[in-house]
Amino acid sequence: MQVSKVYSCFNDGTGAVLSEIEVSVTPGIPTFSVLGLCDSSIREAQGRLHSALAVSGFKMPKGHVTVSISPAYMKKSGSGFDLPIALGILFASSQLPEPPGKRVYAEGELSLKGEIKATPGCVKRLVCMRQEGFDIKIIPEEEERSAAVAGYRGALVSSLSEARSVFGLKGYCERVLAFACGSQGEDPVDISLLKGQEKAKRAIILSAAGFHNILLVGSPGSGKTMAGRILTGLIPPLYPEEIPEVYALAEAVEGDGAEPTDTRPCRYAGPAISVSGLLGNSSNLAPGELALADHGVLLADELCEYKPEVLEALRQPLEDREIRLTKSGKTFVYPARFIFAGTANPCKCGLYLEPGRKCRCTPGARKRYMGKLSGPLLDRIDIVSEMTSISGADMASICENNISDETVRIRNAVAECWERQHDRYRKLGNRLLNATVRAENPAEAMRIPQKVAQYASELSEKGFFSARGFTGVLRVARTIADLDGREDVGERDVSEAAIYRTKLFE
Repeated sequence: MQVSKVYSCFNDGTGAVLSEIEVSVTPGIPTFSVLGLCDSSIREAQGRLHSALAVSGFKMPKGHVTVSISPAYMKKSGSGFDLPIALGILFASSQLPEPPGKRVYAEGELSLKGEIKATPGCVKRLVCMRQEGFDIKIIPEEEERSAAVAGYRGALVSSLSEARSVFGLKGYCERVLAFACGSQGEDPVDISLLKGQEKAKRAIILSAAGFHNILLVGSPGSGKTMAGRILTGLIPPLYPEEIPEVYALAEAVEGDGAEPTDTRPCRYAGPAISVSGLLGNSSNLAPGELALADHGVLLADELCEYKPEVLEALRQPLEDREIRLTKSGKTFVYPARFIFAGTANPCKCGLYLEPGRKCRCTPGARKRYMGKLSGPLLDRIDIVSEMTSISGADMASICENNISDETVRIRNAVAECWERQHDRYRKLGNRLLNATVRAENPAEAMRIPQKVAQYASELSEKGFFSARGFTGVLRVARTIADLDGREDVGERDVSEAAIYRTKLFE
């Protein structure tokens, strides 16, 4: 009996799992068996292999061919096992020389003509494979763009005949791939277009600088949605290690239409969205808007018009920055590391914050309307700012073409602020920011003196903040100090941070 071994990967819900394919050829009646809890797409490989091997100048060996795919306890699917099974058969039957002492990785679907096709979700698989350090790697030519995004270095082939040359006289030769980042979505809105909203402008700058969740409450037409879109243009582009993660999700939703980009995603969720549209579909593990906003911004417009179950579904992802989907008793996790930018009217007519008593709603109606946003949900939002209608010179300036370099200056300041935070939290994790860092002693990790922490505690007691709210004040205060370039947080930073947790709706 001859046994060969080839490695591959398969998609398992939200991630990828490394797999070991063992192939044995034993004398006897010609049969073909696949072991390891495989679905029909893998078991049907026999027909494709017979034809592809014959067309490529090989033959299916006479005898009993057994294919074992591990881990055997996990259910596997996908036609990407065709190429590694074919190579395993050729190694075991001595039709190709198996490289001694070297681990071979392969993936790809075989056509009847011996062509090798790409299979969906290859970015996740190639990132998983890259961490294992294989000696010989072979993937389909069609996966070139996704392979470049994943940082793949290896051979790319378009047919089984080309795969033969990797183990022949030509030998194995790695290709180093590169990709160009394109633009994604609309151009960011310039911050100078936000007229007469100085507090809101300061709020979105702090949100961008510390990755804080933000809620903008104000009158219709005051610029809440535009402020949310401005926020996207203030945060730095994706880091190299984040691009594959964002592209993998885009690839899962858009397929071949996905384009690699270093622009952080900005996803929009309107009042009509469902829980599955927000969190994802448990039946097919399709990502929802929260997962697709990973490393970017989720703009949630008109929060008070959302269904109650949708609002409550936001609580866990905003706290844990991940989404958990359950299928067949197994839990799958999507990361959800985004800035939540919500907007809302202060009442049904939207005029409660306007001067001159323009609001037509009764106190009870206002309380019921804003009561849709529960205390636990609001507690997970670090920054709240009101917005009112503008008038006078601010209104007239809307018609003026006075775009400045303010956005560029703020974007550069935010990028510097992010670097300070990365350096400060380097021992706690990679690329951590003030809103995402988790530490046993937050004051020590964020360099907040004991006297300042005590002052924050007193403000929290007066404002009836919860423990989560108290930590939120410290986080925002740390961001204010970072923007000013100060090592330690001061009492004035805490005072300003507390302003953004003031309850506007009582």
